[in-house]
Amino acid sequence: MSAFLESISGSPRSFEGSTPLASLTKAIAAMGQADSPEAVIEVLRRTTRSLIGCEGVAIIRRDGDLCHYIEEDAIGPLWKGGKFPASACISGWAMINRQTVVVTDIAKDDRIPYELYAGTFVRSLVMAPVRAEDPIGALGAYWSRVYVPAQWEVDILEALAGAAAMAIEKTRAVRSLVDSAKPVVDEAGAASEDFAEDIARVAGIAAVPTILDVALRMTGMGFAAVSRVTEDRWITCQSLDHVGFGLKAGDELPVQSTLCDEIRGHRQPIVFDDAAEEPLYRDHHTPRIYGLRSYISIPIILPNGQFFGTLCAIDPQPAKVNNPQTIGSFKLFAELIAHHLHADAQLTATRESLDREKDISELREQFIAVLGHDLRNPIAAVDAGTSRLLKEGWTARSPLVLKLMKSSISRMAGLVDNVMDLARARMGGGIVLERADGDLATTLNNVVEELKLANPDREVSVDVRLPASVSVDHLRLAQMFSNLVANAFTHGVETEPVRISASLNDRHLEICVRNGGTPIPEEAISRLFQPFRRGDLRPSMQGLGLGLYIASEIAKAHGGTIEVTSDENETCFTFRMPAA
Repeated sequence: MSAFLESISGSPRSFEGSTPLASLTKAIAAMGQADSPEAVIEVLRRTTRSLIGCEGVAIIRRDGDLCHYIEEDAIGPLWKGGKFPASACISGWAMINRQTVVVTDIAKDDRIPYELYAGTFVRSLVMAPVRAEDPIGALGAYWSRVYVPAQWEVDILEALAGAAAMAIEKTRAVRSLVDSAKPVVDEAGAASEDFAEDIARVAGIAAVPTILDVALRMTGMGFAAVSRVTEDRWITCQSLDHVGFGLKAGDELPVQSTLCDEIRGHRQPIVFDDAAEEPLYRDHHTPRIYGLRSYISIPIILPNGQFFGTLCAIDPQPAKVNNPQTIGSFKLFAELIAHHLHADAQLTATRESLDREKDISELREQFIAVLGHDLRNPIAAVDAGTSRLLKEGWTARSPLVLKLMKSSISRMAGLVDNVMDLARARMGGGIVLERADGDLATTLNNVVEELKLANPDREVSVDVRLPASVSVDHLRLAQMFSNLVANAFTHGVETEPVRISASLNDRHLEICVRNGGTPIPEEAISRLFQPFRRGDLRPSMQGLGLGLYIASEIAKAHGGTIEVTSDENETCFTFRMPAA
């Protein structure tokens, strides 16, 4: 340890105003305070590059005979999420030999699978095992140029790896007191979540386990899998592993390291009995990286022409697979999987289509029934008024008749406007806004005055505290507010006031409308904002039941929400949106 302190104390480097030793101490202390392996890994990811001054860092976990690259911090992408045989990568060499390895030029070291490094910035590296006496992982530092690292840089990397080993052991011991031990990182990983649906679709095909078993029995090989292959991803969907290759559903390989990447391009099978005897593959990086000798992979192409992935089998020993019988059987298996996947997709699409048609049918029936009921009365009133004027001519009662007819026409216009808003919301991608700066307090007060004229016997309490200018669609917000207040008038008890408040709090605009009366049942609240739902309204009440639905769509268009609370004391509708 004293040699280590001397080596870094003599270094001219400093980081953010502190010496390398001070920075290293802070990093080790942070790992000591970590409460999970994931937190230890995060400290390594954040600190290693700045401590050493390298261009990249990778954190590798040992997973049986595989090296799992679980985290990285670099100037360019490395191999995060990838798994490689320990015998075929430099991190595996460091773990197997239990010692730190320095590679000053990757192009001149036979231990480096150069094909995997060709697309990266890496030219030099140092790889230190984590817990040297029995490695559980490795910590790698990378440079973008041919470089001979100083001894103090190697010492810092080894010190970080040693501290990480102790911190991980501590967190595991603590966790074991609470629950059973968990792996350092989630085996499924975020990368697999993107393909969870594809993995589930393959898992839903009952024949796949049998296909994989038959494939191995037929060929005598040790590993078979159905994989999902895209331009930049290779994901295991389902596998059968008799040789400890280590891949299971959700695991991922770098697609460039696989032969399936080539198959995705030309859509033809790749088959060989022994890579060592095949001119095309004896020096190919895939057999060398994964230590395989025999290989068969057949593309899975859906009936619509989409490339899904491959059905493949591999073995570290030669096998007789390059023959018409084996290739024909694998092609048949791949076609069977493809048809299952396509049928499943069609079935899902059909179910979704049926659900949509059912919703549309119910909506159409409700629309016709309610619109027919609610338009009948105003149309009858206009018809009766017109007949009376034609029959009696102009009389002293004619102005009153015309006023009633105008009111009925206004009601019909309101119904049509609501239906148009419904169509825009459900079929036109939502209600379109025209935002503008303006005095929202005046807008809200005008709505209150209009509603008070129509309900002169109702008491209204108003407390509006808003800035002089608010950026909203004032006409649409007035429409939403009017619907909420009208709803309070309709359902609130007449002996209690409707209380209205508006304010700007914590950069959020908030408008509340409260009324007394019978509380809304909990199960009914979730249906309040559905179209044509009028709760327990009396059949004689007017309206399509669209008011609250349209109010919620206007709120949504503003990036806001309407929340409802209701108890014995009051019912409160609260509109809340972020303020510009």
